[in-house]
Amino acid sequence: MSAASVSRRWLLAAREYGIYLALLGVVLVFASISPEFRTRENFFLILLQVSVTGILAIGVLFTILTAGIDLSVGSLLAVAGIFSALFAQSGSQSYNLPLAFLLPLLVGLLGGALNGAVIAGAGVNPLIVTLGTLTAFRGFAVWFRVNPIYNLAPGYRLLGQESLAAIPVPVLVLLLTAALASIVLHYTRFGRFVYATGSNEKAAQLSGVNVRRIKLSVYLISGFCAGLGGLVFTSRLGAAQAISGQGFELQAIAAVVVGGASLFGGRGTVSKTLVGALIIGVLFNGLVMLNVSSPVQQMVIGGIIILAVWVDGVLRKKG
Repeated sequence: MSAASVSRRWLLAAREYGIYLALLGVVLVFASISPEFRTRENFFLILLQVSVTGILAIGVLFTILTAGIDLSVGSLLAVAGIFSALFAQSGSQSYNLPLAFLLPLLVGLLGGALNGAVIAGAGVNPLIVTLGTLTAFRGFAVWFRVNPIYNLAPGYRLLGQESLAAIPVPVLVLLLTAALASIVLHYTRFGRFVYATGSNEKAAQLSGVNVRRIKLSVYLISGFCAGLGGLVFTSRLGAAQAISGQGFELQAIAAVVVGGASLFGGRGTVSKTLVGALIIGVLFNGLVMLNVSSPVQQMVIGGIIILAVWVDGVLRKKG
């Protein structure tokens, strides 16, 4: 076997299994340093913390697979959460509670439709569009409801605060979302078109793929996930506020990139995105237990994103 063949096998193995070894390594490091990290309560706390950012990351993955990006998911989460909480307050009419569950999903779809229409219809760079809507959605949330909304109905809080068979409901929502997304990406024609669009947009278009429709669809999916994340986050917190979700977009993008998805499009999976979200969650949790300050935590996460992008670039060149 030639040296080039061996090197290629090592590269493929690193791309395929490196993310799992990285998660194991991070867990072992913090487990050896902090006894509190090894507790069952902390394990479920990490899963709860990852549940919302994981849902957002799944939506962002769809956009990144088409060589796009969505920076607006954190702000859209806040808008969706506010509208959801308005109908979930205790003492509201009985028919308001179903609206509290459905409205954030609709808000997310509308926000995603706005992003997708401008990106796919006008051909504007996704980074510029979603940076603009990040600011616009956040500004709208502050303008519409600057004061937090408390006193939410007990039936509404069940989604975010209860468990089923000892597993927190938000984690079950994340797993269900991940399962559906994985089926769509790997077992449907739409999923194949998403990968084809990100791999080579011109070739996909010449093959009969409606690239504009695919791009619009992935931003609708990302918006829906932001709305779902807003619903779960508001239910779990038991309140809604305009500052909810700040920085969540960076955590979601970090999870996707750390999970091995290429920012150039065409490569990435839901399972590895979840592992990437777990790595980010474990890092935040472990650093907090070690009393590391928030600015240092942000520096660490930023460094990991840069490292992940650099590794992706190296693998692309060698691949």
